[in-house]
Amino acid sequence: MEPLEHVTILMTLMRRLGQLMDHERTVLHGLRLESLTDIQEEKAALAEAYDIELRRLRRTPEMMSALDQPVRERLHEQMRGFQESLAANLDTLIDMQMAVEEVLLNIMHSLRNHRGSSDVAGDEPMPDGPRGQIIPVAFNRKR
Repeated sequence: MEPLEHVTILMTLMRRLGQLMDHERTVLHGLRLESLTDIQEEKAALAEAYDIELRRLRRTPEMMSALDQPVRERLHEQMRGFQESLAANLDTLIDMQMAVEEVLLNIMHSLRNHRGSSDVAGDEPMPDGPRGQIIPVAFNRKR
């Protein structure tokens, strides 16, 4: 396979992964989590293919030197954009993880208060009587 073909494959993978991560951020911000599994499966497959192509390119530096300067510049430009997309995706995933952890902590504190115990995961049966409690939760969909 020619160097230009390898670089074209790598650039195509970066572009598709970037599009997929943009879509993933939109899904997460909209709290439309039902399609998240399909997105993550495709993202994992594309990331593996990207990793293979990137390692191949790094193992053969003569492949880069065989490319015309405009092609190398385009590759570097696309790699910078891809890195920015990766960072934005990571930030969103961290934000979502923190939000989920906060909700879980609120639920845990509510259970502790309801049970009058600090052992939420214990084997004690729940007391008879009302079991529900309203927990105020707010979601910021504007991130």
